[in-house]
Amino acid sequence: MTGRLTRWAAGVGMLVCLAVLAGCASVPEHSSVQVIRQTGDTGAAVPDGPIEDADPLGLVRGFVNNSGSPEERHASARRYLADSASTWDDGATLTVLSERFDTVFAPSSADAGPDRAVVRLRADRLGQVSPSGAFEPGPQPVEIDIGVVRQDDRWRIERLPPGVLVRLSDFRGNYRSLRAWFVDPRRNTLLSDPHYIPNGRPGELAARAMDVLMRGPSRGLAGAAVTAFPATAKLRSAVAETPDGVVLVDLTGVSGLEPPDRQRLAAQIVLTLAEVSVPRVRLLSDGEPLLPDRPELTRDDVGAMVATPERIPAYPLVVDDGRVHRVVEGGQDEPVAGQAGNGSFDVVDAASSPRAGRIAVVSREESGTQRLLVGPADGQLSATPVSGSAVTALSWNASGDEIWAVADGRVRRVLVPAAGAPGEAAVDTTVLDGAGPVVDLAHSREGGRIAVVADGRLLVAPVVPGPAGAVALGPTRALRPNDLDGVVAVDWRSEEQLVVASDSERPVVLVTIDGLVVDPLSGTNLTAPLHAVTAAPGRPIYVTDRTGMWTFSGSDLDAWKQASGTSTSARPFYPG
Repeated sequence: MTGRLTRWAAGVGMLVCLAVLAGCASVPEHSSVQVIRQTGDTGAAVPDGPIEDADPLGLVRGFVNNSGSPEERHASARRYLADSASTWDDGATLTVLSERFDTVFAPSSADAGPDRAVVRLRADRLGQVSPSGAFEPGPQPVEIDIGVVRQDDRWRIERLPPGVLVRLSDFRGNYRSLRAWFVDPRRNTLLSDPHYIPNGRPGELAARAMDVLMRGPSRGLAGAAVTAFPATAKLRSAVAETPDGVVLVDLTGVSGLEPPDRQRLAAQIVLTLAEVSVPRVRLLSDGEPLLPDRPELTRDDVGAMVATPERIPAYPLVVDDGRVHRVVEGGQDEPVAGQAGNGSFDVVDAASSPRAGRIAVVSREESGTQRLLVGPADGQLSATPVSGSAVTALSWNASGDEIWAVADGRVRRVLVPAAGAPGEAAVDTTVLDGAGPVVDLAHSREGGRIAVVADGRLLVAPVVPGPAGAVALGPTRALRPNDLDGVVAVDWRSEEQLVVASDSERPVVLVTIDGLVVDPLSGTNLTAPLHAVTAAPGRPIYVTDRTGMWTFSGSDLDAWKQASGTSTSARPFYPG
């Protein structure tokens, strides 16, 4: 552990719950509908009865272990407080810790006297939850001194910093994930943004989801997504459920929106509320239908606005022996049609677009130079301006009209129009300066984000559109640098989860795009080093190691199965 945090600088912890709840406390109610109420708006109701008899160290451990539930302003945790600590500000911030933490007596505890002590809590912080409910990774060791006092022959906490500390397992047990939906300003489609809200009854969840949505996109989508809510928008009345089971959302301050913006706003609301099992929504603007021709909407009514790739094949393609091959259940199959598979080029890497039926390949020329080519998946390929001694890490954007690559360590961007020659376009990657050599990158198939492997670390950044077609990478976030080391390859398993291959004791790991949850997969049968990985929603994961290509579908007794007919240089890839 590193240095001591003095009284917690900006505070360590808590609670999205209160910030989420406050926005709905003062809106008017209507007798014709059931108002969906929030919990926790009033003062804490501390349960009766003493806590277990504990020594100072056990007392602080029990306090942390009982801080996961936000019910009634952390009433379970407040049982551990002395009267003098009753003003504890549990609404400052919410800090998520790893599972293991230590409690020891601080050096100053020796001078505290027989009825007082100072307990030092030592832990590894994973990050904090923002007021809007988004997890912001920020791993670092923390040390916090907590004062305790003997009160009525029982130890209680009398002095502690503002905010709440929650172990990851307790956070996951008391909060649920929520995908809030925002607008991709370039394509006018919707992108999901992971957030977390406290568990609760369905009505409470709907109100909390609306509060999250109205706060706008998280830092993870900064610049890559916007909201259709104008700055003047607010709830005209509490989110409510009608007798026929429709959730009513009545807004004010949105009457000036044009019809396309009204449609995007409606889609944001309906999709976000669908995440908390709201089947139908009645949308009003100052008491009148937001969409005059469609006063009630379901997820199916707006689902077409979600950016999803075209149908992903059951098995990936693979580059091997200089050609692009198809993969079947047992392993490698025949080469694909067109120049990517007929031997016209010595192919060393490739990527197929998530839509538009295109493929990009890296061809190795007789001189040793590698060149990026693009074209129809089953047709003729055209050279692009990108070449070098090493061209790797191919990835198409979500629209299928740009291919990105790393050429001699530099990220390159090529526009691939429906008609005409491909041409290079600028991309601002200033945020990667100092990150180290980039060895892999992968665009989200839904758009808005890119995952980057640099110097053995996993980074995620928003892809920010600019004027005149300009593109830049937004603020990068390193995901679990203490747990993910030696990363060599990455792909998107879903819009919320990445799969990474590493040269480490955990060769293949699933990680959420905010870095909150890391789930190592079995490494049975794999042999280091790994050098390629591919994944897609609902599809098996493929990797290549020192012995060939392997596949994992989550069954087969948690062991990887070798794909026959592939070499150690095979590079599998799903569209993307």
